Amino acid sequence: MYYMDARNISKPQWTSAGLLGLLRASLPPTDRARAVASHANPPPERLDSDQIAEVASAWRDRSSFGDLGAESVAQALEMVARRRAEKQNRIQAMGKRLTDLMRLP
Repeated sequence: MYYMDARNISKPQWTSAGLLGLLRASLPPTDRARAVASHANPPPERLDSDQIAEVASAWRDRSSFGDLGAESVAQALEMVARRRAEKQNRIQAMGKRLTDLMRLP
């Protein structure tokens, strides 16, 4: 009986984090990782909501020149800009609320 108990304890205990780490290590690098590693043509930085709104207005200007798809692209970009701005406002409000709570005695 004791031998069987000792044998069961020595079994490896796999966790999901350990298995996922092994799987990720075996995957080839992504295109972004390769581009950053080679420094040949790094991907552009993420745009904030104001920059996306500017790009949307540029696409809206293209629709005046007869580009039929430009209006829908502009609307989609404006929606993304609005959602990012709302998310940023929620994050700032939450941070302010946490700060206020920490100041309470």
